[in-house]
Amino acid sequence: MPARRRSTSTDWERNLQRLERQLPAPIARLMRELVKNLREAQRQLEVVRSEREARWQKLQTQLRSDAARLLRQLEKAVEPRRQKKARRARPKKSGRARRSTATPEASA
Repeated sequence: MPARRRSTSTDWERNLQRLERQLPAPIARLMRELVKNLREAQRQLEVVRSEREARWQKLQTQLRSDAARLLRQLEKAVEPRRQKKARRARPKKSGRARRSTATPEASA
């Protein structure tokens, strides 16, 4: 497909040169100036398009990262709360061993 585009461009330039030779000199100069201005406008247009594409890519990247961050926040907010495991109370350590004070009624 690019080969066809190049061919069309070449045909257009060839036809333009033929037309310039057939025109009177002042009109031919005006036409060359118009073609020069057209090429400059096309160049500027391509520069603007590439800048737009770069800005779009940057914006798209930022939007995707923001969306991912918001999704993580949403998932975190919606997920059920984890219950902490109930820990057994450890007996307090003291310098000496504790003795149980069992009453005679409780042991019987």
